[in-house]
Amino acid sequence: MFNEYRRRLEQLLGPSDDELPPPLPATDVPLPRDLSALYAVVDGDGGRGMLHGFGWFGLETLEHFADQDERWWVTRGWQRYVAPYAFLRDYGPPGAVRRLADHPAWIPFATDTFGDYLAVDMAPGPNGRLGQVILIGRSYYRGPVYVAPSVTELLRRHVDALASDRVQRDDDEGLWINAGDVSQYERQYDENCTLELTGRDAAPVSGLTAELRELSVHNAPWVDLRPVGAATALQKFSVRNVAGVDLSPLLGTPVEILDLGTDTIDLSGLQGHPTVSRVVLRSEKPIDLRPLASCPSLYALDLTDAPAADLSSLGQLTGLRYLRMQRPQWSHQAIPPGLAVAELAEEPLEERKHYWSFANAYKPRRPTLDDAVEWARQLTRNATDIVTITGRFKRR
Repeated sequence: MFNEYRRRLEQLLGPSDDELPPPLPATDVPLPRDLSALYAVVDGDGGRGMLHGFGWFGLETLEHFADQDERWWVTRGWQRYVAPYAFLRDYGPPGAVRRLADHPAWIPFATDTFGDYLAVDMAPGPNGRLGQVILIGRSYYRGPVYVAPSVTELLRRHVDALASDRVQRDDDEGLWINAGDVSQYERQYDENCTLELTGRDAAPVSGLTAELRELSVHNAPWVDLRPVGAATALQKFSVRNVAGVDLSPLLGTPVEILDLGTDTIDLSGLQGHPTVSRVVLRSEKPIDLRPLASCPSLYALDLTDAPAADLSSLGQLTGLRYLRMQRPQWSHQAIPPGLAVAELAEEPLEERKHYWSFANAYKPRRPTLDDAVEWARQLTRNATDIVTITGRFKRR
């Protein structure tokens, strides 16, 4: 297939004086047979950008990026708990690619030189295929994007495009081969996998499909979630400006992310939900958090906009790793024992009682730097292994 691709390119562009890099000895990195066969012929394309404009690199570079520690674009450590990295989308056929930020068996083999990579997937999802091609890199922090079932199919698309004269030349005599949209599954996601409902369409919720991943409901007099069982792949549910909602129908879905902004919030319908992992609550009224203690996958909770939430049960959330609250809320002592990331949220502006100009209508925003230092000191209970750095930045 590669030789056919080169032959058709030469027919279009004429013979080239620049030879492709000769092959190197085989690598120990596990690769699909078709990609290994290509490396037995040439060691990459020498930066020509022969695959959707991505430069297919040589074996030395492939071995370099096969080492996960060399993948500079991957978010690691505590930052992986923080949005937008916390929710990974499913860009591709359902179950084809694992919803992970990175995997040692994703082997980059081509780059667009801007920080994005074509990679072969040697650990596909349950409905995927060994050696399928995916997109990863700097632009794909929301999840990998499925491209093609194999490197062979990727080459075939280019050969078919050349055979059908689906090519364009630019002013610099460059050649663009229209071999399809490499990011088509990412572009189709908003159209096929998200749904926003308002008003009467939310009572009951309508338009649900098996492809739906994200459901948003807002500005509705009431919400009936009973039909939500049709959304068998639902991963994220958000609601805004609604009096209240019965969450129990969500027990029949694999939903992971909940962003609940209602007048009253009753979490009892989530009792024992197996997949709920991240919850954001927004209500001025009291909220009982105890049902969340029965959710085994829960790792993140945001109470910034829930100032009246009952914090006495926070200590029962033993699996919680990320917690975001305002300064007054953090004064409560029942902090989850397994917390890995604590975030001090910005507080609403407080209006002055007496002011002479609009510019002085509000008090300085909190938390201040002193607030943050004191919060950190109390949170760590003056632990001796906490490093504190003080001083000032020099003015230029």
